[in-house]
Amino acid sequence: MLRDDSKQPSLLHSILYSKIPENHILKKIDSAINWSFLRSYLLESSCCKHYGRTVHEQEVMLRILFLKHLFKLSDEKVMEELGMRMDYKWFIGLNPEDPLPETSLLTKFRTQRLKGTTMDAIIAEILRQCAEKGIIKKQ
Repeated sequence: MLRDDSKQPSLLHSILYSKIPENHILKKIDSAINWSFLRSYLLESSCCKHYGRTVHEQEVMLRILFLKHLFKLSDEKVMEELGMRMDYKWFIGLNPEDPLPETSLLTKFRTQRLKGTTMDAIIAEILRQCAEKGIIKKQ
């Protein structure tokens, strides 16, 4: 579905996430990336405008897959880390008390939702934007 059902930050969000330093790599990446490319280019073809998962939920899944790629983690390990690390949970846009998606949804999302789009295309766009902002070197 192409509506945006983003949640409002909770009180715990403000308290716990304020402890993440401003120079943290995930904060730098998040501030450098214009995530709208996910909605307009990558997700519209896999969403239905009238029913189904929201774009916000799909962006959360893509951000989890990005963490998995960035830190070279398995599906199980990235979900385990998400349960323990506030920086990961902040990056994917969940409140600290929000439940995590099931691990099996990552595989389903990759195989069923991202049919025509590969993670390589998503990673390439994220890396391109990070290089433009000087977070990483173009090489």
